[in-house]
Amino acid sequence: MQDRSTIMVADGDPEVHKMFRQLVADEYVVVSFFDSEEALKWLKQNTGIAVVVSSFNLPGRGGVEFHKTCESLAPYTARIMLTKEQSLDLVLRAVNEGHLFMYLTKPCPAPQFLAAVRGAVAHHKQMIHDRALLERTLAGSVKMLIEVLTLFHGDAFRRTGPMRQQALRMARALGLEKTWELQMAVMLSPLGEALLPKDILTRYRAAKSLSEQERDILARAPNQTRDLLKNIPQMERVAEVLYLSNRGYDGSGFPKGGPKGEDIPIAARIIKLLTDLWYASPETGVDAAAFGALRINGHRYDPKLLKLAKELFLEQADSVEGRVAVLCYLRALRVGDILSDDVRTEISHELVLAGGHQLTETTIRRLEQYNRVSGIRQPIRVLRKQPKPVEQDVPA
Repeated sequence: MQDRSTIMVADGDPEVHKMFRQLVADEYVVVSFFDSEEALKWLKQNTGIAVVVSSFNLPGRGGVEFHKTCESLAPYTARIMLTKEQSLDLVLRAVNEGHLFMYLTKPCPAPQFLAAVRGAVAHHKQMIHDRALLERTLAGSVKMLIEVLTLFHGDAFRRTGPMRQQALRMARALGLEKTWELQMAVMLSPLGEALLPKDILTRYRAAKSLSEQERDILARAPNQTRDLLKNIPQMERVAEVLYLSNRGYDGSGFPKGGPKGEDIPIAARIIKLLTDLWYASPETGVDAAAFGALRINGHRYDPKLLKLAKELFLEQADSVEGRVAVLCYLRALRVGDILSDDVRTEISHELVLAGGHQLTETTIRRLEQYNRVSGIRQPIRVLRKQPKPVEQDVPA
């Protein structure tokens, strides 16, 4: 059954449910409901289904409103309406407002109905394929953008690698299956900081007093981040997550007047927690003192997420797991090494790359270019993964 697409039927007529099972049960998994509310309750937990079929006069909120809600919950699910209504105005309303894939009138011949369902399943699969392709393209573009921004805003963007791994661990522990938006939001989370004057950001992170003008500049950062991303296809939800990622669980922070508690998207709550945990932690990684610092203002964080993070990250810090300190020259750097210290030029001591950054092919090439032009202080101290020991058979 796991290999078969799922069709959800929402109709108040028992004969419709019987017809569905007779026609498509051998080909698809069929889930049936007699009213809109029970169907939507199930759909919230099963957003990956292929097709939703309902009647126009569906008990509850009606077919049109039902399909509009389905679209918001499961945007890649194809939707079909099956009804006796013949009014052109009603048909247009259903199609235009419910964004239907197809509108079928009763009685509907079995071959026509089967063709509609199969076409809807194929449409769903094509949308999923297109989304996956676009997500891979966007992910690659964002990765390249982050690597470029890291060279110019190292202090802000060097945390995205460790935070992404932490976010994925939390997502797995929470049972979150879809993590693409969370990962994109984590990788782009320093974007707002990169747009702020450094002195204002430093004072804010140090909990120092800010002037009214400085606080106004700080308050505009979430809007700037959202405005940069919201017009990019597939990034609308990421933009909204980042817009709320400085919002405290208790309603504090930015933006003013936004949601609080469980109404804040869980991805935004995770980013808020992990960002503050990063700044509370030493260069060597998360420790008990960092969580102690967060507990001082514990009302700002989702208590369940704070407890989970403590259980996951105090057990074993991701940034140094299985690594040893290595002192090496530039030519010996490897992809995946984590800088223990800041990398600076030899003469002017200009910051080239901040400590804590995980090296990629791009950043290593950048360091080589700096070395040819200005010279880099060497050797460089990095944290490097230890190779796993090779097991050898012991002679008898």
